[in-house]
Amino acid sequence: MKNFATLYASANDSSSLEQSIFIKQEVTRGTLVPPTPTDFIFTLAGGSIAYSQPIESSPHRSGRHHNDIIKSKKEMSWTLPIFFNIDESLGAPASTEIDTGVRLLYKSLLGRATLTSGAVFDSVTQPDVTFSLFENGDKWGKQARGCFVDGATLTFPGDGRSQAEFRGMGAEALLVGIGKSVTPNITNTVTLGTGEGKRFPVGSLVMIKKADGTTLSTDTPSGSPRTVNSVAGDVVTLSGAPLVDADGSVALTPVYLCYYEPATKTAISNPITGLVGSFAVVSMPAQCVRSATITLENGHEAVNYCFGEDALDGSYFIAANRLTATLSMEINLNDDTIEFYNSVQAFEDQDITLILGNAAGRHLEIAMPKVIFSVPSISVPETGSIPVTYEGVCYQSALDAADEITVSFI
Repeated sequence: MKNFATLYASANDSSSLEQSIFIKQEVTRGTLVPPTPTDFIFTLAGGSIAYSQPIESSPHRSGRHHNDIIKSKKEMSWTLPIFFNIDESLGAPASTEIDTGVRLLYKSLLGRATLTSGAVFDSVTQPDVTFSLFENGDKWGKQARGCFVDGATLTFPGDGRSQAEFRGMGAEALLVGIGKSVTPNITNTVTLGTGEGKRFPVGSLVMIKKADGTTLSTDTPSGSPRTVNSVAGDVVTLSGAPLVDADGSVALTPVYLCYYEPATKTAISNPITGLVGSFAVVSMPAQCVRSATITLENGHEAVNYCFGEDALDGSYFIAANRLTATLSMEINLNDDTIEFYNSVQAFEDQDITLILGNAAGRHLEIAMPKVIFSVPSISVPETGSIPVTYEGVCYQSALDAADEITVSFI
């Protein structure tokens, strides 16, 4: 269990190894919702929340000297690389084969989630959810609101590890730290050490830990953080009733105001990396597929143009562009693929299914019933086999079918 007293007292800089990610669907778009232990997901190195607010020097005439700044709109993007963690121990297909947060990512990406027999995602309905994204470290926590998925890349290399990378946008991210209080704190304010008030931006979710650094104050029980309403110097005003369990004035019993994080983390850790699986093209006999990459782009319109607002607002995003799913696959040239090449040259559509894992058990299945490839060029290397890369777009099988791609954990 994380000890916030120890973290506060440590003179070390933060370590990247302590990064952890929680994802929680929002009830109201753009309003932070605290995560629970099961909202944690395992991620790979490289995931992050990027947040900035550009400025430029004011164009006012001020001689040869810069005099002031003009602020632009806030900008926030995020990236999450993950393995395909699937619980293979289940009997019948169940949505719990993948984590709650991962289900939310796919729903935000494609639009519809059917969770009756497994977890099946397609684009029959428009994406219509936002989520809060919590990136926590050791001495810090980053809390992002109004997040949504704008695109994803699913990679299935024959000589590497299958994985997915989700990317998207959000309204803003707050960086929150840890502060120490040695005062009674009997109202709904917490008085911190000198300079520590700046560690708690307005709107952030916080909890209070007792002197041991692990015990929660009854003022912020598990799952019920408070919101920072205002900060005046080093006095932080919290939402809710007056505090009754935050007295840090007794010798050796300070209290700690901290970024919010559930006490425990629960997630599936069973990466299915591609040692078992299949790739089937209806019009072609089974082949050795050297690699396959599926890229999905929503191209959502970010609502970052509302007057009087410095970040995303209103509906936060509009599904105003086509969902574009593309498939790139590399296979060797041989008798059967000559036939396939000529069918591609005739622009015949291809029915393709990719399975990751054991098809007889719990696995990932991606169905693309109508892929139309561009005609590839064939380059002959000096030695070895002759790989050919086919790149195509996934189309719906009929008008309004919305079945260009279906991602199923079954």
